[in-house]
Amino acid sequence: MVDLASGPPGDYAVHTNSTVMIDWPSQRRSVCRPMAPEPADGLDLGAKLARAIDGYRATWRTVDAELYDLCRRRPSQRIFADVYAKVAVIGRVYVAGVSRSSHAPGDREAEMARGLIGLADLIEETLADLAGRQFDRATAAQIVEPHTGDVWLPSFVSKYLHFHCDRVPIYDSNAASVIGCFVDRRLVADVRALMTDVPVCALAYRKFVAAFVVLQERINAETSVAATVKEVDHLLWQSA
Repeated sequence: MVDLASGPPGDYAVHTNSTVMIDWPSQRRSVCRPMAPEPADGLDLGAKLARAIDGYRATWRTVDAELYDLCRRRPSQRIFADVYAKVAVIGRVYVAGVSRSSHAPGDREAEMARGLIGLADLIEETLADLAGRQFDRATAAQIVEPHTGDVWLPSFVSKYLHFHCDRVPIYDSNAASVIGCFVDRRLVADVRALMTDVPVCALAYRKFVAAFVVLQERINAETSVAATVKEVDHLLWQSA
């Protein structure tokens, strides 16, 4: 999701010792009810998705290709220079708000990089498990797990992981506000129930990933479009 404004509005960070903890507001409201009537443009899901894919390929796909390439060239989750470069570039291209949303002293992007390095084992294990697999209910829980560490700004971490593994959905407030328009809340609850033992800091991302699974299943059932996770993400961005 290309968040040209900032990270999720209304996100607050508190700093305790050297750890950046994100305190999420308890209330978020979607701009529409789940499975609301289709907008007045008259386009069905397949047509909307096709339009979003065309727009993505004409614009942001080239930018994203550079970020995927950066993560391929600097794959380490342990070398500070590699992790810091990825945090800084991805965060600034996607205006993820790392430097503003953290109250850590000094270089906040460096603090985020150190936090990611501290969870290198989990990140590497998750990326290895996801390699060659599709985004579906079976992989959803694995995608959420790396967002449950002590140092997290979920909107940024989803972006960071996505450019290492393009099956990871990108989370931000715009996408979260509109995804309910495309999915059935009951189906989302069923998927969410498969992801247990999630701390408070990851609940919003768990809900979003569950809804993304249901949306992907709806696309597969109702259209003939073979959309990537990033192309579905662009559908949400255009709909926000």
